[in-house]
Amino acid sequence: MGGTARCPRCDGAVRAPSIWHSSATCAVHGEVVPLQPAQRADGEHLAWVARHSDVPVWMPWPLPDGWLVTGTRCVRDEKHEAQAVVVAVSGPHHGVGGSPVADLLLVSEQPGTGLGAHLAGRDDVDPGEGIVSGRPAARPHAGGAATPLWGVDADGDRAVLVGEAGGVWLWALLWPASAGLTLFDDLQLIDLRDPAHELDVPCGALSPRVSWTGPETVARGA
Repeated sequence: MGGTARCPRCDGAVRAPSIWHSSATCAVHGEVVPLQPAQRADGEHLAWVARHSDVPVWMPWPLPDGWLVTGTRCVRDEKHEAQAVVVAVSGPHHGVGGSPVADLLLVSEQPGTGLGAHLAGRDDVDPGEGIVSGRPAARPHAGGAATPLWGVDADGDRAVLVGEAGGVWLWALLWPASAGLTLFDDLQLIDLRDPAHELDVPCGALSPRVSWTGPETVARGA
């Protein structure tokens, strides 16, 4: 898929490396590992992402009934394996009104990357103690371990949770919010880097939630 690399912290355009800068450069955030364009998922692509990632590549498995993997996005370049990976999954939403489709983005990222915070509409880079404290909102299983996730205030019709899994941050963003936080409690997340997980994964068309081109993800039907 075409497109240009962006800053993971603000989605702004980045300058390519040069004789003055060894890494891609954002006018606001300086040198960054860039966020690459969204890619439509299939088995071969998911395997490639898993081979070239320094962070877990989380995917719900088994997928909820009727759900499909609907794209990926990575923070990486020729010098760095993926410092952050976004996996999008989409499926039927049976709530009243709104879109008939629900979308979930799972963001696994190294501390200091800032992609999850940007998608959550936050100005900081990593979750602070004021977020990851108190009673968690959900406890999905990631890599076989119960993983506390805490709720994050978010604008628009979405739910945002964050926690730690596999030694890095795990953000989960769900549209619409009415799709229900109970979905998270039922999730079993596997890391596609684990060689035991060679799956025949059902994949669908690229979700607009993962192929955003500006500060806000594109709303379905907009």
